[in-house]
Amino acid sequence: MTRAWLVFACALALAAVGCDASWLGAAPADRGPGGLKAGTIVVARPADATSLDPARPSDNESSEVISQLYDTLVRYRPGTTEIEPGLAVAWEVDPAGRSWTFRLRPGVRFHDGTPLDAAAVVFSFERQRDPQHPYHRGKFAYWENAFKNIERVEAVAPMIVRITISDRFAPFLAAMATFPVSIVSPTAVARFGDDFGDHPVGTGAYRLERWTRGERIVVVRNPDYWGPRPPIDRVVFEVIPDARQRLIALESGAVDLALAILPGESQFLDLHPGLTLHRPPANNVTYLAMNCARPPFDQPAVRQALAQAINKQAIVRLAYQGLATAADGPLPPSQWGYRAGLGAVRFDPAAARARLEKLAAEGAIDLAHTYKLYAPTTPRPYLPNPEQVARIIRANLEEVGLHVELVLQPFAATRQDTQAGRHDLALAGWVGDNGDPDNYLYLMFDKDNTVPGIARNIAFYRDDAVSTLLRRAQRVEDRGEREQLYAEAQARIAADAPWVPLAHSQVTVAAREDITGVVVDPTGHVVYAGLKRVKR
Repeated sequence: MTRAWLVFACALALAAVGCDASWLGAAPADRGPGGLKAGTIVVARPADATSLDPARPSDNESSEVISQLYDTLVRYRPGTTEIEPGLAVAWEVDPAGRSWTFRLRPGVRFHDGTPLDAAAVVFSFERQRDPQHPYHRGKFAYWENAFKNIERVEAVAPMIVRITISDRFAPFLAAMATFPVSIVSPTAVARFGDDFGDHPVGTGAYRLERWTRGERIVVVRNPDYWGPRPPIDRVVFEVIPDARQRLIALESGAVDLALAILPGESQFLDLHPGLTLHRPPANNVTYLAMNCARPPFDQPAVRQALAQAINKQAIVRLAYQGLATAADGPLPPSQWGYRAGLGAVRFDPAAARARLEKLAAEGAIDLAHTYKLYAPTTPRPYLPNPEQVARIIRANLEEVGLHVELVLQPFAATRQDTQAGRHDLALAGWVGDNGDPDNYLYLMFDKDNTVPGIARNIAFYRDDAVSTLLRRAQRVEDRGEREQLYAEAQARIAADAPWVPLAHSQVTVAAREDITGVVVDPTGHVVYAGLKRVKR
């Protein structure tokens, strides 16, 4: 161990002296005489959920807990993007690819004791789809971007559901495994109304015990779960905003898992004999979006010049401590459809400055103006140190003559502002939901997804040719043909440069050595139902 890391380890140890689980504020029921109960897992993460109604949020912290409380019709085999039965035991599609029929699993009950049936599935979809539905209120974060091709959902028998979509859609089953279309209890929604997100009721392996906003969420094992019984009785999601404090809590034994570990601390974790660092393959992208709806970023020449100004290697080396790869396009290398080099731009600040000065002389950009770069302060799975990345980008842009003001806010506020289109530039990212390129390319580059307020395409990039290619790919079953269409779309996107793709980061989950069965799904979430605590 180097001297620097020895000093760091000693500092952690000193900070942890006298630090037991009580400082986290957990209830006595979660603790035994020796600390944590054997059947409890405590997870430290940087932020709290916003809602536990699966139809509402789009943040990672909410979806992580939602995945424990609810089930979907189909699901991913743990650690993969392979589809397997969930609440549906079988399904079929008509020759036109528009009518999907699902046969439901018998004997399943919601946490409130009411039975799962076709009517509950119809309710779960229709409250999002139908503006006339009595519980269609407020904003449904994903529906308009990801599920608007659903035309009708109907119960054709007590345990059989038919979903009709507008056209053949190759990623349909993959989309059905994502959390926004989790099946909710109609009885609970009717009971709690707009407060259902605080009182979630699903069919999942865990049910909500309590939620102290801003502090912790506690879920307990569902004794009536239809699937294998989870080995762990209770999972506690603790909010610890400071990354160093999360690490101290893990090292001291106050928590069992820590999420969003800073890249610079991974070496300490690798060297610590009682801790294990899990690094699943990256399925994410971090990017700088340029708002194509606002001058001067409505001009490809301006955007191309800025792309030359960003030093991705410095970002990977300094902000990610090497625990990422520089991105040359929107798709991570682990995602099928990825083509190496399609969006590669050589870092050349001298050329960028010369291009911007020429554009300024032509009146295409005002280099005396200050442009606003929005960035979150909350760590994200794809962006463990967002403020440092934002400051590197600002330094790069200032070097080529562009004046930049940083607008640093918590993630929820940044997301709200950028989806509304208030930014000139935005530091953002995405974690793949379902293992299909459509989940990246259509959501973030199709012109339909630029509706202010719910935009997923926060570059507000609108190109008819790109949208045509992406929609053709949705209707093609052959993967080879789809890959070719996606390659054409990516090449065109790269030429227009609405983004500067920055990095694909490693997701790091740190665990104490007595926690086994750590599997991370494609969205970067731990599969908590598979965790075990073993005696050492």
